[in-house]
Amino acid sequence: MSGKYTIFFPYKNIHLFFIFLVCYVAILSSISFIFFMKYLLFILLLPLAFLSCQDDIQTSSPTFQGLQQGDFVWRSTVRTATVQSSGVLSISGSDGYGTMIISLPEAAVGVYTLGQGEPSTITFTEGITTYSTQNNGTEFPVYLGDGQVTLEEVNTVSKTLKGSFYFNSYDDEGSKYLNFSEGVFYNLRYVD
Repeated sequence: MSGKYTIFFPYKNIHLFFIFLVCYVAILSSISFIFFMKYLLFILLLPLAFLSCQDDIQTSSPTFQGLQQGDFVWRSTVRTATVQSSGVLSISGSDGYGTMIISLPEAAVGVYTLGQGEPSTITFTEGITTYSTQNNGTEFPVYLGDGQVTLEEVNTVSKTLKGSFYFNSYDDEGSKYLNFSEGVFYNLRYVD
């Protein structure tokens, strides 16, 4: 073989080079294919993981739940809502370990502020400890019991409630702290 390639590929070894090249490309493409398929499967299943982790509130209707201390989904298994003769709305729920009571001055759509001296309050009792948004912390710097309840819907025909809440609360001594975020109550029946 003559020409410019004879310097690099002597005639007797050029066919071995092409066999090596074909094998090399085949191995790389199969490794790339396996790598690609593995990550393609991961990319396709990732959205499903997020969708399956998210609890669809409307399918677990009625519900009364919240994110306790930022990492535990507290969900009541027993729940009641009552509008008293004075107009005060009381929502309570328990999961068998802890009991939450939301008390609002009226059963009307609106935003209700929580904190010391506010007419709206949330208490949570777990074991022998009761946390309340009416209590403030005693540690320095002083942290306040606070939060908000949003009553989004009061359906007087079906007698159901819909709303959301979050709060920071303390025990009576102000030394133990409890936080709830992403709280919701949905399609919750009330009696008056």
